[in-house]
Amino acid sequence: MSTRLRMSHLAYPVTALGPGRRLALWVAGCPLRCPGCITPELQPTDAGRSIPIARLAAHVLKLPMDLQGVTLTGGEPFAQARALADLWALLSAARPAWDLLVFSGHRLAELQARGLSSAALLAPTDILIDGPYLRTRPIVHPLRASANQRIHYLSKRGRALRGDCEARNPSLANLGIGRCDEGWLIGILDGDRRQRLHRELGVAVR
Repeated sequence: MSTRLRMSHLAYPVTALGPGRRLALWVAGCPLRCPGCITPELQPTDAGRSIPIARLAAHVLKLPMDLQGVTLTGGEPFAQARALADLWALLSAARPAWDLLVFSGHRLAELQARGLSSAALLAPTDILIDGPYLRTRPIVHPLRASANQRIHYLSKRGRALRGDCEARNPSLANLGIGRCDEGWLIGILDGDRRQRLHRELGVAVR
């Protein structure tokens, strides 16, 4: 069992990264280095901070929000699959109605071929958005950042959310406020709109 997770930040309630009101967690560290990545600062393995999983779970479960699910992004969640699976076990035990949505730059078949190293996180995932970001294949979609990416509804709960996911406004974004009143834009937006909002609002992009 993993005891610590390397993460960057979290936000809530987020409505731009999946159905309903969600907790979004950005992990740190990604080996893929996709050209045009909107969070290149999260690629190094020493980015973010290391936090005990039990402490993070306790914090999340005390949030004064009526949330409906968790979205894992980053960074690359499957680079810390065991740690995130252990975190999810704590959260889902206390919030069994929550669903789990994960963004990954790896293909589903690749994750399945990895066996135990990815299975612990893949097993409880209800919705997976897979595939590397390709800036040469833009798409306007509420959950896919490039046309090569796919949405997999992996569970009965995930399949029940398909209509909600596909009907979402592709222009939806959230504005978050971080430490020291840092503002940042949250959402899967096309490049032109993302950069325009970035300039108009003067915020970072997540």
